This record gives sequence, structure tokens and C-alpha cells, in this order.
Amino acid sequence: MTQVDERASLAPRTILEHAELLHSTHPDGPLPDGGRPYPDAERHAALPQTGRRTAASNKALVDVVTSVYRAEPAAARARFALAEALRSVGVASRGGGPLIEAVASFDPRWRHRVGRHLACTGTERSQVLVGLILLAGVAGPDDALPVRVLGLLGRHFGEPAIRVLRQIPAADDLVWLAERSDPLRHAHAVAALCALADPATFAWLLREGVRSGEPSAEHARTVAETVGLPDLLSADEPSGRRPGDGKVPFLHLGDGEVVAQAGRLLATMMGREAGNAELRRYAGAGAALAGFTRGAGRLRPGLDRYAMVVSVLADLHAGQAATLPLPEGELSAMRAALERLLDEPAWAAVRADAEQSADPATRHRARWALAARTACRLTPLPAEPAGQTPPGGAPADGGRSSFAIRVAVGDPGRCGGVETRIFIDGRPIVGEAFDKGPSEQPEYLLGPEHRLRAGDEPHEVRLAEAECTEGCCGALYVTVERQGDEVVWRDWRNPDRTGVDLPSYRFAAADYDAEVTRAESDHSWEWPDRTVARLLRARLRAEPDLLGRWDCDPGWVSAWPHDLGRVQVAYFHPRRPSLADEPWLQFVAVIDLPPGEPESVADEVVRQLADIDPRRPEWLSGGSAEAAEALGFDWPPSRRPW
Repeated sequence: MTQVDERASLAPRTILEHAELLHSTHPDGPLPDGGRPYPDAERHAALPQTGRRTAASNKALVDVVTSVYRAEPAAARARFALAEALRSVGVASRGGGPLIEAVASFDPRWRHRVGRHLACTGTERSQVLVGLILLAGVAGPDDALPVRVLGLLGRHFGEPAIRVLRQIPAADDLVWLAERSDPLRHAHAVAALCALADPATFAWLLREGVRSGEPSAEHARTVAETVGLPDLLSADEPSGRRPGDGKVPFLHLGDGEVVAQAGRLLATMMGREAGNAELRRYAGAGAALAGFTRGAGRLRPGLDRYAMVVSVLADLHAGQAATLPLPEGELSAMRAALERLLDEPAWAAVRADAEQSADPATRHRARWALAARTACRLTPLPAEPAGQTPPGGAPADGGRSSFAIRVAVGDPGRCGGVETRIFIDGRPIVGEAFDKGPSEQPEYLLGPEHRLRAGDEPHEVRLAEAECTEGCCGALYVTVERQGDEVVWRDWRNPDRTGVDLPSYRFAAADYDAEVTRAESDHSWEWPDRTVARLLRARLRAEPDLLGRWDCDPGWVSAWPHDLGRVQVAYFHPRRPSLADEPWLQFVAVIDLPPGEPESVADEVVRQLADIDPRRPEWLSGGSAEAAEALGFDWPPSRRPW
């Protein structure tokens, strides 16, 4: 046999063999590039139905499968007829929704025999995807092994494979697949495991169910609800219920590990940068927080756990936790207990050692922790304990309210964001009134537009926007107006709701003006990268020709707590998006910052942006393939459908 013949004989003939071969060389993690290219890559490129599925292409797929089912009721003949019919059908990634509904009425035995044949022997991705769709709900334990291997090809088969495994049900196989999946498919597998609620998977869900900065973080509340977090924390206490009492599952975790994983789940739910206010949606939040606080003293000190405790403490002061309906005195007791813990010598030494680390990211996180603790002490507290005054309640004497602004920076080790938190009568008003996304960033509310300043002419201010954009899930607005020696906040609204249940508030104008002026000039919360971003933003605003010479319009400029040593600059060419049917492209320059003082670093970034055409292919991030063609640019292959 020649060398060429040997390679040909070893090449996988089916999609499943392709996945098995790749898994044998990468047994413990996601496959490189999701397993691409597939064996059918050349043939598939020539098929007409690629990209996003349309109603017409969905119908065509349903028609193909349904016609074979009706014409060939004998599964033995149907599996070959359907395989042949699907050779000329292109199927988009994660496509087939209407087909799932259509096959629900098919004979289960027919679905199983034909589906398994297509999934296991298919040489075209359309055959394999249809096979997995047919198997969902009719597969048995013997089907789990090939299905989970196909799920490794996550972009096209991950979600259908997870659907099949969930309905078998095959919890162990879902865990196996989740551990070897990309972030999105990991999140889907976690959701499936939570739906199954198999106690045998609870320890894994606690440890691995949530990954910081990934889509699975959205499932933190679901994981906590599934495992019964408050009961697990009670059982984990020295005086708690012991294994075998039938009330809670026994988790084989080390001492304090349940507390550590509970804190991680709670801190994740507290992160408003992820969008929804999950902690406030979690019915067990108060009990879980109390259990975590009681058990925190059993945690082994370390920087990750120090930062986690600081995150929980900060939220108890000014985040979602501060708005929970807790028993009187419990909120202040939890704050005090966590403050005492962080002041213990072993814990204080953790932060002190981290500040002296040779690793810049470690030093950055330690300094964030110190700043976050300082912010806790400066946070205004309500006169009434949280939960005792109804959300948005007016001052007890019906008079003027107090007003304060604080900037909150999230844990850089957990992809935290930055928010402008506003306190009325000591209560975080935005956190109480809006649960679809974080408060606006300080650059928006406290920047050169002076949006929070009050003038004689009333103006509306957006205080928060849904993480998925206002047009999808709303925003929180208030009208600000000066009336003599008072500033009034009135007419609260959310475009996504019929009304916002908040009253008008009146503030002493002198106190209000002083607080807004202080907040606008206070940059103590910034770290060097964010300072560079602010200086760069001001420079581009003051000198529009810097990017204008390249026919570019500046957009946002930012630096993120978790992305140390880097700024991102967004700009449009040749114009910002508008309702007019005119082509536009967005570029986002990702720039590594050189060492130096923020002013000189900002000057260097300007040179990098403006001296060379910034419309670089690697920075093209938005618009459309049609706009790129019209404007003379190549649309990146990575942004094309499929």
C-alpha cells in the first residue's frame, strides 16, 4: 500500500468517525476549532442552503424528512432513502427547530432506527443533524456513547446532542460532554443537568457548573436552586444535618468547599454586568447568604476567596443583596461578620502579600480588593434596615431625600464591570427598580455631557439599560428638573413596561449639586488603564480630525477590570448607524498599552490610531458583508454565517 493509500484508508469516512479520531488525540478538552474542517467540508461548501436558516429552507427540510417518512414506513428502507435525500441539503448550525416539532408525531421505533443510522453513519452534516433530531426523546442508554462523541463537534451538533442526552436521561454523559465543550455548549449542558436535578451531579454542578466570564454564569441561580444551596450549607456546618438523614445529598467535598462554591455562586448572581439581577430572583438568597456568612470562617485564606468575600460584602452594602427583604438586623450582622473575617491576620496577610506579587494581575486584583473595601465603608446606608422600607419608599417625614453617587468596580478576576450606583435615602435605587441590566457606566452619567446635572429645563436621563439592549428588554429613565432651591427626580419610566412604581423625589439643590460635582471630578476609582481610556476619549473628542482624516467617527473607548494593560477604541466608517439605508462599518481597535504615566501612554495610543490607517481588517467588528463590499473592504471569514 502506498503512503497516499494509507492516509486515505485511515481518513474517517463518517462524521462520527471524524469526532472519534479527534477525541482520541484530544481526550480531555474541547476539540481544536470545534472539530473543523469536517469530512464533508468541500461538498458542503458547494451546497445552496448555507448560512442562517430561513422559513423557506426550514420548510424544505421538514418536507424532505416528512416525505420519506410517509413513503417509506419501513425503517430499514427509509434510513437509506433519507440519507440520500439529505445529501443535497445544507443545514445551518443549530438549525432544525421546525423539524423537531414535525417529527414529534412520527412512530418512535421508526425515529430511533432511522435517527441512529443517520447519526452514526452520516457522512454529511445534514444527515447527522437530522439523525440527532430524530433521536431526541426516543434514544436509550445504548445511544449515549455515540451521541456524546458527536456533541464534541459543538458548533453544529452540541445542542442537539445535549437534547438527546437530557431526554434519555444520561446525566453522566452530560457531565462528560460539558467538561469537553466550548463555553456555549457547556452552558447548555449545565442547563440540561439542572433540569434533570440528579443528586449524583450536585457536587459537579457546585464545582464546575459556573465558569466566570462565560455563558454558564447565567445559570448560577438555576444551579443554586437545583442543589438546594441553603440546605447544603446547613448540612455542611459542624452542627448541621449529617449524611444519610435523607434530607440533603452528601457531597464528597473538602472541608469548607461547599461554603467556597456557595460564595462563588452568590458572587456570580450578584454580578450585574452579566445582565439580569439573578440574586433578587433567587428565593433562597437570604438563607444562602446567611449560611455562607456563618461558614465563611472555615474557608482557607487565599486571594480568590478574599476577592469573593469582598464581592459579597460589597453587594451587601450597595448591590442586590442590600435590597433583599431580610429580617431586621441581619443585613448589618452579615456585613460586620465578613468585615471581621477579612481583618483576621491570616486573611489580611493574603491581600498584603498579593500587593507585593511580581504578577501585575495579582497586584491589580489586590488593589481592587482594598479599594472595594474602602468603598463599602463610604457607602451611605439607609436609616431603615433593608427590607423594612418598601422599594422606592419616600422619606419618613415626607420631606427632602438624601442623594449620593458611588462608582462600583467588579472583581477583575471574575470579569467584573463598572457601574454608577445612585443612592436615594441610602438605598440603591436603580438596583431596586430595574433588574434587566447594570446601571450606566460613570463615563456616561458623570462624563462631559453632565447628564446628572439639573437645570431649569427638565431633561430625561437613562440610568440603566438592559444587558441585551433597550430595544429588547428595556431601560430605566428619570426626568431631572431644578425647581427653585430643589432638584426633582420624577416621571420614572421603562420603555419595556407600562409603569415604574417609584415616586418623585426632592433633593436640596445645594447638596445635590455638590454631590454631582464631587462625583464628576472623583477619579479615585480608576486604575491606570481606565485613566488612559478617559484621557484618550477626551483627546478624540477635542480633536475630531485625528480619526476624521481617515473618514472615521469616534465611538466608545474603554478598559475593563479583567483585561489588564489594554484599551479598546470603537469607531465607525464612514458614519454611525442610522435609520437611513447607508452602509457603515464598525472597527474596534484593541491596543496593548506600553508602560508609562497615563498621559504619555494616551499620547502613544493616539499615534498608533491616527498615524496609520485604523481601518484594519483585524479590527473590523460590526456592520455587514454587504456594507463591507460597498465600502471596499473584505468581510472577515470568521464573521460569516457557518
